[in-house]
Amino acid sequence: MQQVDRILEIQKSYFALLKDCFQAQNAEVLQAGGDVEAGIKKWAYGKTEEQITYAVKRRLEDLQNFWKLHYEELRTHLVSLDILPVYSVSRPMYLRRQFTSAGLYVDTVVCHDDTLSGLRNFDFVPREKTLTLAINLLRDCVDVLKLQRCFTTKLETPFAILCPAERDFDFNVEKSMIERSLELTTAYASDILQARYSSWEEVKQATQEITGARAIKKAIKRIEILPAPFREAKSDADRLSQCFERMRMLQEQSLSAKPEQPNLKDLLVSFITEFGVMEGQLHGSIELDLAPLFPRYLWDLYKWRVQRGNLENARLLGWEERQTSAVATAIQHEDLDWLSAISVEEIIKLKEEGFLEDFRQKLRQARRRMTLEEASDFSTVAHLATKDIEAAITEHVANIKNLEHEARRRLKLETGKILGKVSLGIASFWFPPIAIMGFVKDTKKYAEEITKTRRLLKSIPDRLRRGPWGVLMEAKGQPKSPSER
Repeated sequence: MQQVDRILEIQKSYFALLKDCFQAQNAEVLQAGGDVEAGIKKWAYGKTEEQITYAVKRRLEDLQNFWKLHYEELRTHLVSLDILPVYSVSRPMYLRRQFTSAGLYVDTVVCHDDTLSGLRNFDFVPREKTLTLAINLLRDCVDVLKLQRCFTTKLETPFAILCPAERDFDFNVEKSMIERSLELTTAYASDILQARYSSWEEVKQATQEITGARAIKKAIKRIEILPAPFREAKSDADRLSQCFERMRMLQEQSLSAKPEQPNLKDLLVSFITEFGVMEGQLHGSIELDLAPLFPRYLWDLYKWRVQRGNLENARLLGWEERQTSAVATAIQHEDLDWLSAISVEEIIKLKEEGFLEDFRQKLRQARRRMTLEEASDFSTVAHLATKDIEAAITEHVANIKNLEHEARRRLKLETGKILGKVSLGIASFWFPPIAIMGFVKDTKKYAEEITKTRRLLKSIPDRLRRGPWGVLMEAKGQPKSPSER
């Protein structure tokens, strides 16, 4: 497909430039065993704030010039692709998690390249925050470099695509999105506090003196509509606790000193970030005709936004897109965390070998069955997805058994020999099924491949002898802890 080839060429050119721009920083990260924070700290050691900021800005300007040349062409090819990709605006440090959770069943993940907006932020942030901005943007660029293979491996459809958006080239678009985020946060604050605020300034004035978890809990009248950022909320208290946890996480990234006690205004400020991410998702999704892959913490806010669809200038996606977004987001539910135990490298390898197409087809069919109401309950969607995965595995195992039977029959007819106890199921894990059926006609080549397979018997775990779906079962049996993801 010509569009796919050209998209891949643009991605490869971009990553070649990115690698050249941040060669020194990336070398320090590699020297630190892949630890981005440690590598960047080592690179920055001994440099002044001005030297660091200047170096990052100059390199980001090179990237900006690249996208000025290639953005329109990439966007045109993306819109013309006859596939169902999803759109993500997550920071690069979170993309690997999205790739491992969604890469098995979506065709392509289109990732927003936020470096151009980041470059513009140097003109607006206070001077005391420019160093933090530069380091965060530098970290994002190096994090993306670590995922280079996801964007440059040649597949029938790209595994992932990096692309800026309209708002990166038009500040008025980004400004309107920021204003929209403030409007949504104001309306949301009015809802959870059961008050009537007309502006964000009024919200700040009314909430900045409410300090401490107990006072904040007392002020919030509708805790049930707060988002649950990290996991299914067990109670209202757990829901609020997770909101505090996310607020603290954002404060660590942006403040030199965290306040000792949480403040209601600060909690609401953290929702501005979330609404901003959501507006970026929706705007980019509509622009590129994709379905948004929401970070899980946005889903409750998105449901609230849909219910408040009468908000002025609300831009809501159509039913089909909401349905797709629901399932794409729900697959990140903790009940399906075991999917993330499969590495990105393994997923790409399986896609290269064509083993996952029937699986993705199963989930495409399942996606059409899952309505928005069902997707409102992530645990329900997780259960349905698990059933579809198990059905795909069962069907694959049955197909492998039929393949073995046919291969044995043809081998006996052509050579008069019985294969014995060697399992073609093992061979099918290492070689595409079509290749097996092809080389059965060539007895000599067939014998060579079977001999190779025999040598591999001792090194292949029993659970993998069912074919590639053994990778899924291996991951399901050994889920990674949160610290390992």
